[in-house]
Amino acid sequence: MNNKIKQEVEKINIPKELHKRSEMGILKAKNERQRSRKNVKGIVVAAGLLVSIGILSLVNNNFVKNSTTHDSDQNTVAITESATDSIDTIDIQAKYFVYETADKLSLGADIVLVASPIDDFANREHHSTKFEDGTLQDFYTLTNLNVERIIKQPEGINIGSQMQVIEPVSIITEADKQQTKVTADGYREMKQGRRYIIFLKNNGMGGYSIINMNNGKFNLDGGDAQDIPTNTNEKAFKERLKKDVQSKFNVK
Repeated sequence: MNNKIKQEVEKINIPKELHKRSEMGILKAKNERQRSRKNVKGIVVAAGLLVSIGILSLVNNNFVKNSTTHDSDQNTVAITESATDSIDTIDIQAKYFVYETADKLSLGADIVLVASPIDDFANREHHSTKFEDGTLQDFYTLTNLNVERIIKQPEGINIGSQMQVIEPVSIITEADKQQTKVTADGYREMKQGRRYIIFLKNNGMGGYSIINMNNGKFNLDGGDAQDIPTNTNEKAFKERLKKDVQSKFNVK
């Protein structure tokens, strides 16, 4: 792990007052997690830009590489990977709203759409801020989407053919060019060119964030091997929720 990031992890104290952008709560790490490539330690983050994100979900870093899977039409789809998959990763345990059914997801979201990320994760806008003492405060990535279908949108909003959304993950680059990926509760970023049905909520500052963590976006074309958890219980939950979502919104 990057030494600077590790030092930040060790000296973090929970602030008495939340940062202006953290109305929805403090993300607090409670233990050290095992990942397939790294053992990483959590950090405290005031993540206001991650507002209204749902059920706890832990994702293992093991995933299929250089393989194929099948979509609903039984067509072979190449698995998409990102150049950032090998970067040291820090996971943060998060508190957020729970949406356990397609109906609850639909009610909780301001926008529901089918879309595909335009850029590779490495080339997206990665943001992070720090407290005055230099410790990490919040983080997010702005992801540009090509919009295929709009299922739900607020009145008076014209989304159009493209949209920018907030994902609860970012790459932090230090002065020495060392990079670390920081994620909220094992969130796995959407992959370039892959199709997803996505549930979004207004963060109060004009942006739209994915709700429900990994269970607020569902890969539809089978090209994102990281979208389904490897943990048995989490996998069963997401697969059930995905079927519920596909049935409710008639998406494949």
